[in-house]
Amino acid sequence: MSKIDIQPALLIETNNQLFDMISDLRNLSMVSVDTESNSLFEYQEKICLIQFSSNKQDYIVDTIKLRDISSLNEIFSSTKIEKVFHAAEYDLMCLKRDYHFEFNNIFDTMIASRILGFKSVGLSSLLNEFFHVDVEKKYQRANWGKRPLSEEMITYAQMDTHFLIEIRKILYKKLKEQQKWDLAVEDFNRLTFIEAFVNNKNNDHYWRIIKGNILTSQQENVLIELFFLRESLAEQSNRPPFKVFGNQTILELAKKMPKNESQLENIVGLSPKLIQKYGEKIIKTILIGSTKGTNIKKEKNRPDARFLQKYDALKQWRKRKAIELDVESDIILPKEHMEQLAHLKRSEILDVQKIMDNIPYRFERFGQEILSVLGEIDSI
Repeated sequence: MSKIDIQPALLIETNNQLFDMISDLRNLSMVSVDTESNSLFEYQEKICLIQFSSNKQDYIVDTIKLRDISSLNEIFSSTKIEKVFHAAEYDLMCLKRDYHFEFNNIFDTMIASRILGFKSVGLSSLLNEFFHVDVEKKYQRANWGKRPLSEEMITYAQMDTHFLIEIRKILYKKLKEQQKWDLAVEDFNRLTFIEAFVNNKNNDHYWRIIKGNILTSQQENVLIELFFLRESLAEQSNRPPFKVFGNQTILELAKKMPKNESQLENIVGLSPKLIQKYGEKIIKTILIGSTKGTNIKKEKNRPDARFLQKYDALKQWRKRKAIELDVESDIILPKEHMEQLAHLKRSEILDVQKIMDNIPYRFERFGQEILSVLGEIDSI
């Protein structure tokens, strides 16, 4: 990290300290926010720190030591206090998951950077571009649930919010100059409705491993059984599943279906220690999967030809528009809206407006063009 002279952050570890911090923040019009979690170290990830910065002071809230931080909802839900994040989506999902906070008035510096057409939108890139600050990256994968925190870790966490308000001011000016502010506000508002993070919500993450691989029905059943074995072992040992054994190991086990522990030695990713610890369970699980009589693979509805025509036409229009405005394609029209529009049987402006109800600026700016694109396919 480049040498910079900044005031040390206040570490918030007691209820009284939390009360004092909130008393300060509630009178501000803007604060920056970030979180640190321990997803690389525990089965059930949790937020370990929440960082706040004002123009005068940086705070680090220790959520491991503080059992009740519900009073922070006053700050997060306030419509008067703007909360500045960088890449807010996952932070908001986790804050909603762990604490059920409500959110209003968000500014996301990564979204703003993308709308402005920046080629590099990571926080480290913005810090370097605007302030010539290079951030030490070795704590990106740190165990934030471990206590005590080192002084270097505290400084690293502080840096994630310290400059955000100034970055926000620069980006706001550019958004206004390029007449993209309304577009940005639309995406900031959409963030507030994001749902809480739920790990493996549909209990089917195994499809991420299956996808793109040619497997027999028997091999798929074995893979699914192995996936749930790994989940069980990870939960019992309170470790992330990938630290038990990886997806490629599950895939290779499903393809080769070893019948004894000696055959497990040929599987990449299974050390002698793992074989000794889990070998018997793995073999038993493979046997269970291989003897299943039916394949439980989901039946996916195949899109019809008209949908594909409309989707491709919208995709090509979006690409041309993105080049014209020098932004990424999804800035013009989010994928989920494009899919819903392509499903329209007959294209009417009221139907387009209904689908684009939560992106009214885009409807106002692009609605007629989108209707025209869809109408060309309808006329074929």
